[in-house]
Amino acid sequence: MMRRTFLFLSFLLSSQFIAAAEHADVAHLKGIAALYMNVDTSMATDIQSSERLDMNDIMELQLRRSAIDLSPYVVNQPEANVPLVELSIDTSSRVASGEFELVLRLRDFVTIDRNRENTVATVFEIRRRGSSNSKHVEVIKAELRDLMSDFVAAFRQANPVR
Repeated sequence: MMRRTFLFLSFLLSSQFIAAAEHADVAHLKGIAALYMNVDTSMATDIQSSERLDMNDIMELQLRRSAIDLSPYVVNQPEANVPLVELSIDTSSRVASGEFELVLRLRDFVTIDRNRENTVATVFEIRRRGSSNSKHVEVIKAELRDLMSDFVAAFRQANPVR
């Protein structure tokens, strides 16, 4: 009986910490009026340029449908592209098994000093892992749609439409 009570209390306590951590991440999104957007497939050698464009379109469409303003991304001016929502797709070490990882990061005007260099800090991050034996890119696209839905919900929680 005591063991069950202890397990129940630890579950309640850990769920409160998880909820607080998720709330803290969402709080970092507050006050952002417009975003820059980028899709990084440098770690996904098996994704073709047309498929990369499809993933870019999925991201942009979900952001625009949610009335999140997008500004044009300038490749050679990283300091001008903040706040930046960036999708990184990694399939490099797991191509044979069909595993992949999607990482959606939002970087804002916060800079940190890392190894004597100013680095734009990540203020919000969502990760997804998955695997597929067939139609690998289609599975990644489906997971990306779910990931973007979660991001848009978090963004709208912090910045409700007026």
